[in-house]
This record gives sequence, structure tokens and C-alpha cells, in this order.
Amino acid sequence: MSYRLLLDENIEHEVGHRLEHYGHDVVHVDFEPELGKGSTDQSLAAYTRSKDRILVTYDDDFVLSLDSSEFRAAFYLADASLPAETVADIIHEVSKHYPQTEVDGLEHLGIEWL
Repeated sequence: MSYRLLLDENIEHEVGHRLEHYGHDVVHVDFEPELGKGSTDQSLAAYTRSKDRILVTYDDDFVLSLDSSEFRAAFYLADASLPAETVADIIHEVSKHYPQTEVDGLEHLGIEWL
């Protein structure tokens, strides 16, 4: 199964390339005309709802400042030191078990998925 993902500005571009290789539909904040670097958490949340995308972020401010009803879904990775390959592998592994329609609200992801 593939996901429709929005990568936050703090997610390495390589993560996106690897996820695209796995067949996921990936948009990075840096290259999305509606968003761009420095977009507010509220803008990202609204975008995930309007475009039916799951946000991928290391940003704990997003997690702490928004209620899960404000965004479509988000994958939060607390360990920002994980290599891009590992981050992509984690998300892809989750996609094998849960279709996008079953992902809702905030999901904490980590190395335990591998």
C-alpha cells in the first residue's frame, strides 16, 4: 500500500526520494508552492486535511501545539538522528500494515518498526 505524504522542512530530501522509490506519493514542504520553508504548523495541518496527506515530522512543537483534530494525520519521529534510509524504511514498513485510510491523528514512529 502506498501513502500520500507531506514531508516537513526538517525531513531530509533523501527520505522523500527513498519513499518515492517505494511507490509513495511524496511532497516536500520545500517544493510545495502553497507552503515552503517556515510554514506555520497551522498551515501544514490545514494542508494535510485539504490534500489528504500524512505529515512526516521531527517537530515536537507540531505535536505539542496542535490537537489531532486539526490535521489529517502525522507521523512523528522523536529521534532526528536516524539515517534517511531508516526513516524511509520505517514509514514503508508501517504502510505494509496500515492503509492510509486507517491512519488518523498522531502516530509516534521509531526503530521498533524494523
